[in-house]
Amino acid sequence: METVTDRRAGKVVARTLRSAGFRLALLHTLVFVVSVAAVGFTAESLVTHALKEQARQRVEGEAAERVADFDEHGSEIFRKHVNADVAKGNGRLHYAVIGPDGQRLAGEQHLARAAARMPSKVQPTSSEVTISGPDIMLVARRSLPDGTSILVADDLTSVEEVEDVVSGAFSIVLALSAALGLASGLLLSGLFLRRVDAVTRTADAIIAGDLTRRIARTGSGDDFDRLAATLNAMLDRIAHLMENLHQVSNDIAHDLRTPLSRLRQNLEDLRAHPETGADHASAVDRAIAEADTLLATFAALLRIAQIEAGARRSAFGPVDLTEIVDTVCEAYGPEAEEGGRSIVSTIDGDVIVEGDRDLLMQLFANLIENALGHTPERTAIHVRLRASVAGPIAEIADDGPGIPAESRDQVFQRFFRLENSRTTPGNGLGLSTVAAIVDLHRADLSLSDNRPGLRVSIRFKSPERPIDQGVMSEAVHPRGETAPSVVCAID
Repeated sequence: METVTDRRAGKVVARTLRSAGFRLALLHTLVFVVSVAAVGFTAESLVTHALKEQARQRVEGEAAERVADFDEHGSEIFRKHVNADVAKGNGRLHYAVIGPDGQRLAGEQHLARAAARMPSKVQPTSSEVTISGPDIMLVARRSLPDGTSILVADDLTSVEEVEDVVSGAFSIVLALSAALGLASGLLLSGLFLRRVDAVTRTADAIIAGDLTRRIARTGSGDDFDRLAATLNAMLDRIAHLMENLHQVSNDIAHDLRTPLSRLRQNLEDLRAHPETGADHASAVDRAIAEADTLLATFAALLRIAQIEAGARRSAFGPVDLTEIVDTVCEAYGPEAEEGGRSIVSTIDGDVIVEGDRDLLMQLFANLIENALGHTPERTAIHVRLRASVAGPIAEIADDGPGIPAESRDQVFQRFFRLENSRTTPGNGLGLSTVAAIVDLHRADLSLSDNRPGLRVSIRFKSPERPIDQGVMSEAVHPRGETAPSVVCAID
């Protein structure tokens, strides 16, 4: 009766036999066996040919010596020599002398009978002749001056025996190769399936909702380890995106509740208390303002989503960062002056990066707007752009109240606002947009204490290919002169 263990074992074996690893091992074994068979066949053919060639040279050389012996001693003595060599029987060669009619005159009878199976015309080379049953001899036939012929033969039984030994050896090697190939295939398939099962179990756990599960690594550094590292990095990214999505959903529900509530309250008051035309228009204006605030918030969210998707990276090209920062400083100069603040910029010339011009313009505009919106009057905002060997560095610093150290990692989250900023206009998405643009350009963003105030530093990477305008390392021209800087001060 089949037990549960037997059924499980049968399933494991069936799964192993269906696995890609086993099929690859089986294919490798098949190729190896065919290769061994080809090598064995070639080796057997070469050995057989070499042995037969040696036998051919032996019988043909001996036949030539017998002809010389005939020429030297004559017919009678020659035949006595042949009979004497046959009588000794201590050599591997066989001899016979036959007349024109094929009758034996001296030597071995069975070799004389074999002459009937040979071509009647004397051949310049030896021939293989079947003596009896499976026995084959290599026979050389030479004509003598008196009309008779001398036959010299070598038994090929030893060659056939060597051929059988070589064939048997390679047959054993083939069998062992097939057996070892199947065994190694099963072993490798088992190892392969264990690694695959680890990935499958992790995937099943993640599908079930456990986003913290990761694929275990063995530390061997093999292909599976590299694949596990890549998949774990992908899972970390997905978990981060899911966490951001969850956080964004909560933030949207929390931060948009207030403007939606105000909009609804204004509309209810307008319906419940008919007012004059001026009051009615004022209420409608307030409702439109609230709706515009909501639309602006959703537009900012969509911009951040598009930036984080990375679709705009395909349109990257050389961008003059000097021109962008200078333009933003000039654009916000009047606004800073009206608010009693100052913008002081120190900008190196010919600073080139790979990026999107519009997004980089928005990046610096958001940072300056953030500084203008969250600092008191008489605050100085310093904008610096300089080239370096590692890549351009941009800094926006102010001497305002700054951001507490424990909150610096949070200000880039969507809708996050410090307590002292909740009474000012805004939706908490400006720095989130900055972080998305910086990440899209693969730059490094950091916040630090300006003592007093806040310092925002952005380190860009150097362009990977030459730019026509030329990137000046450490802002120095080839001829050794310092590159010109653009300095504008607005008080």
